[in-house]
Amino acid sequence: MNRICSFLTAIILMAWTSQAMGQLFDAQPCQFYNIDKTVKARLGQGEDVAYQQNSIKAFWPVMLNGKECPKLQEALCKWLTDKDDIKVMDRALEYTLYIDNENVPFGDNGPYQILDDFKEIESSYSSASNTIELKSLDKRFALFHLFTYVYFAGAAHGMYLHNYITYDTQLDKIVTLEDVLIDPELIRPYIMESINLKYDYTEEDLFLPEDGKLKLPSVWYFEEGFLHFVYQVYEIASFAQGDIDVPLFYPNDPNAPEYLTPYGKELMEASWSDGM
Repeated sequence: MNRICSFLTAIILMAWTSQAMGQLFDAQPCQFYNIDKTVKARLGQGEDVAYQQNSIKAFWPVMLNGKECPKLQEALCKWLTDKDDIKVMDRALEYTLYIDNENVPFGDNGPYQILDDFKEIESSYSSASNTIELKSLDKRFALFHLFTYVYFAGAAHGMYLHNYITYDTQLDKIVTLEDVLIDPELIRPYIMESINLKYDYTEEDLFLPEDGKLKLPSVWYFEEGFLHFVYQVYEIASFAQGDIDVPLFYPNDPNAPEYLTPYGKELMEASWSDGM
């Protein structure tokens, strides 16, 4: 516990005002921890020695728009640790900073030593970094971008993952895709068309199921009035093609069925005028 508490900064008090953020809504107090921590360790000994570097940079929410945000904090802990029983920040940071890339806590496979640097080592080292970034905030909705990069010593390249969390500050609620879509089948035919418009990819360029229909990814967000879908590396494309972040280009046709719920429309409209 003390290892974590020692590097947390004081709470930052922020007022989201029209002058600071360019938005004409009443100022609401927001509080965050600004976290920037790196841990370097030598694991094991003798021929089994390995080196690990873990880092976290996070703009960790404490209060948003004058309200505490426990459901958001739990969601961030879950993303960092993939553990249902870790629901507070200090435990999540402790767990994340002191495990190896196989999710084994330091010390479980032998002795370990925390190092100041890796200047003296001759071999490569494994690393994992996590970033939590506030992308937008208005008087109701907050959008956080979560990014993970993992590298195993000796590998040809690392791997990375994107995630987004949309949070309703009024309801203390993590917004789900089911909350915003009337029926996923209404938009499925337009995902491939949208990928083609943005990336110029066709079905032959991607990894598709046997039926040729793209599944809806689990990662999504709204930005500037567009619903974005994010496919991770290797999910539908090669590593060289990277992740696929595609805004949905839905037909601007009065005869096209509405695909957003009333709640989804609120979120879409808010994304046009977020507070960031």
